[in-house]
Amino acid sequence: EKLNIEITDAEMDAELAEMQDYYGGEEEFNTFLTYVGYSLDDIKNNIVTSIKYEKILEPYIEITEKEMKEYFETNKALFNQTEQVKARHILVETKEQADEVKSKLNNGEDFAELAKEYSKDGSSEKGGDLGYFGRGEMVAPFEEAAFSMEVNEISEPVESQWGFHIIKVEDYKEAKEAVYEDYVEEVRNAIF
Repeated sequence: EKLNIEITDAEMDAELAEMQDYYGGEEEFNTFLTYVGYSLDDIKNNIVTSIKYEKILEPYIEITEKEMKEYFETNKALFNQTEQVKARHILVETKEQADEVKSKLNNGEDFAELAKEYSKDGSSEKGGDLGYFGRGEMVAPFEEAAFSMEVNEISEPVESQWGFHIIKVEDYKEAKEAVYEDYVEEVRNAIF
């Protein structure tokens, strides 16, 4: 109060959006809150407290360029971009169902709509969208198929322990080594 520290709605919204992104979107974030027994108001109160601490402490914390570069070099692996694909999938119980869905796709039906209708996992509500993922994040047969496909290609049914997947790859990102200049703000925040 003595320092007249105020928090704007824009600051609050930016912090909340960052948290939601970290959990994969607003819906996933709300699911997490329910799981841990927090309300959105609890989280907003935590954000307010956190921003207040930052604003109080900021004038007293000096971060040098040397310190930042050392931190970046030590933790470079955290900033490197791994090889990733962005994909959708439709997961069904049987090979017969998978063949039926694949046939509909071959006849030009919409992948996202078929995912909503047929897929038995949580991504169905988002049209089967799994977002970006790297190697080691999905079960082996799924990963092998996804990383061997071209962008916009739709796979034949792929069997895993969960059932039969039909996969559509929508984007691909090559592995890329991080450059310090691209991550100055992230490094400063991490040290702070």
